[in-house]
Amino acid sequence: MNLTVDRALCQVTGLCAGLAPDALEMDEKGDLVILAEKPTADLLVEIRQAVRSCPVQALSLTEG
Repeated sequence: MNLTVDRALCQVTGLCAGLAPDALEMDEKGDLVILAEKPTADLLVEIRQAVRSCPVQALSLTEG
């Protein structure tokens, strides 16, 4: 699985980072940082919730 963010769509609300704090965080400039581009199985539940909850569908989780 690969976690990616479409920076052109991302509105940096922080919702995803709050739902998946072990995989995503906001940096000091307010940009979204992916901590787990290739997440382990134990992170997938929270990452899937963050992907589904993104108001602009900027996050994606793909096979690979």
